[in-house]
Amino acid sequence: MVKRTIIWSKQADYELKNTLIFHNLRNGNTKYSLRLLDQIKQIMDALSENEFIGRLSEDKRTRVIVMKVYLIFYEIIESEIHILSFWDNRQNPENRIDKKNATK
Repeated sequence: MVKRTIIWSKQADYELKNTLIFHNLRNGNTKYSLRLLDQIKQIMDALSENEFIGRLSEDKRTRVIVMKVYLIFYEIIESEIHILSFWDNRQNPENRIDKKNATK
């Protein structure tokens, strides 16, 4: 099976970095963040080999992977997988951007 290239949008990268910073400050160390990054790497490796592991969202273009309290939104565009958002479900849902207008 062909591995697809994974590209993180600016928005998704920003959301992930903010999540990691939050946990580093709250916990006073990087242990949780490093575990989280390891889990994300495993998911990205699996996703690059099987782009359909996420469930299809309502718009029928975007897919989502549920990762405990996090959602990873992505779209398949030709031979690439674009990560649109890394969302912590414990946040206020009104803060979530409209995925159709996400910066890629």
